Amino acid sequence: MSTELSEILEQVDMDWWLSREGLDYREANGSSGRQLNVRCCPVCGASKWKVYLNAETGLGNCFGGDHPPGQNFTKFNFIQAQLGLTKKGTVDYLQSIAPELGYKRKRLSPVMVRPEDPGLFGVLALPINGRNLAYLENRGFSLDYVRYFGWGYVHQGYYRYRMPDGWHFTDFSRRIYLPVFDLDGNYVTFQGRDVTGTAERKYLFPTGMPASGAYLYNGNNVQPGTQEIVVGEGVFDVAAIKLALDQDPGLRDVVPVGTFGMHLSSGDGASQINAFAALHARGVRRITFMWDGELRATQAAAEAGMLLRQLGFEVFIALLPQDKDPNEVSPDVVRKAFYQRACLDATTRLRIVIDRMRAAM
Repeated sequence: MSTELSEILEQVDMDWWLSREGLDYREANGSSGRQLNVRCCPVCGASKWKVYLNAETGLGNCFGGDHPPGQNFTKFNFIQAQLGLTKKGTVDYLQSIAPELGYKRKRLSPVMVRPEDPGLFGVLALPINGRNLAYLENRGFSLDYVRYFGWGYVHQGYYRYRMPDGWHFTDFSRRIYLPVFDLDGNYVTFQGRDVTGTAERKYLFPTGMPASGAYLYNGNNVQPGTQEIVVGEGVFDVAAIKLALDQDPGLRDVVPVGTFGMHLSSGDGASQINAFAALHARGVRRITFMWDGELRATQAAAEAGMLLRQLGFEVFIALLPQDKDPNEVSPDVVRKAFYQRACLDATTRLRIVIDRMRAAM
């Protein structure tokens, strides 16, 4: 296979191609990551959703009908079989769609980040013995998302910090390790999220380290060329928004970030207002707030949005169901809220809040 053809195939996202050709498929999660479940097999003709392709590599199999022993799908032979072309015809076809791929930014590849914090002991990299945490898998967050955000796990561990009266220790056992980075990817702090459901405090924070609220969670993944971001609140809201956006090929260039609450920090030095200003300078132009579906959150989003309009952003408000945040609804509901978002300005601000008040009645 020529280098040129290999590069073209590498740029082909199979879900984008399936949508382009009008083929029926749906999302699925497998042991090797996100899967595409295709209704019809182009080889045996089975039409009962027996075909599974890895969303990243295009490798897959059909589990129905008659196939030669050991036959596997690749991007190339699946496209060839689906279009009924010869090998040369498939090469010509791929070269013909190459210009379309040139306009499609390659999907970000998650990279595991393991910052060394001298005060935190016991962080384990995921997967552990080849397995993700059930807590994360049950919420739809595969190892791809674990690596993308740099999450880890503290089974038995603690955070050590020094005070005038000596050393102190905070138990971080049975918590997910959630690192926080600044816009340039520098590690600044972390959080620990309980997975047992029995801890008195759901989140723990390291004493003596910078406050998370001075930064935008996942802002380090806003790449050059990104024009649009979605603003959630907490870590898992951001992860849920990304999960939903990733399932729509048209939204993969939209990056979710988090504010760690319904208030934008300001002031000299590290602050969220300064971070938003830096993102605008880097090319981000549109912001959609997707905070909790309660009235108070809508009012806070409108207030924050009016402030960011002064920085030059076009701002939108996405309304989730009453009292629900992105981590409490399905990806379909998140995408629906995004597509039905309202443009924020001085005229619509009041209407958006009134609409939320009516929905709460």
